Amino acid sequence: MKKVIIIGGEGNGGVIASCIEDNRIHNPNYEWIVGGFVNDYETEVCGYPVVGKLSDIPSLLMDEDNYFMWAIHLVGRNVKTAELFTQVNIPTNRFATIVHYSAYIGKGVELAPGAFVMCHTYVGPYAKIGVCSLVMANCSIGHNIVIDDLCHCSVGSIMTGYSKLSYCSDLAVGATLLAYKVVGKFAMLAASSTATHDVPDYEIHVGTPARFLKKMPID
Repeated sequence: MKKVIIIGGEGNGGVIASCIEDNRIHNPNYEWIVGGFVNDYETEVCGYPVVGKLSDIPSLLMDEDNYFMWAIHLVGRNVKTAELFTQVNIPTNRFATIVHYSAYIGKGVELAPGAFVMCHTYVGPYAKIGVCSLVMANCSIGHNIVIDDLCHCSVGSIMTGYSKLSYCSDLAVGATLLAYKVVGKFAMLAASSTATHDVPDYEIHVGTPARFLKKMPID
């Protein structure tokens, strides 16, 4: 078993931990095991020990047996998420890639280090999911889509063919991004919304069809 240290809390981090444990139950030869959490505020997360704070990551990297999963995604504060990710400066080859055993991964799919795909999610052929992007349960990720680094697809979100999430962007719960449409950098398509047009960088759009709500905070 290879040890994964999850960076974050009980939200996304707890989901990743439960995925790893569920995979171990259904496949005794599964390669990953939860080694603990990195968290600045807690001493225990979901029953797992906190092995350090963000400032301790350089020392944790010195142990070559440690791999990492990035679980911090501050919805509505995407710029801050990216700042924290840049600060920890973890080499790409030290991230695990975690896929729930029940997910469907199509032909030619590219999963970058740190990518996460939760249960009952469909990922269509030739899709690309970037570094440390999180795709949660019951999503439908269409063929030939692109999910850039540090993105978040919440439960039940849908991307149809050839659509794109740009760097550190969000699809909220039940959101739908139609074919060939793009969610820009640090942008978000809100819960249960349908984008029939591109969502520009740093904007939050809501409704069906989705319309501009407000700008994403930059701090």
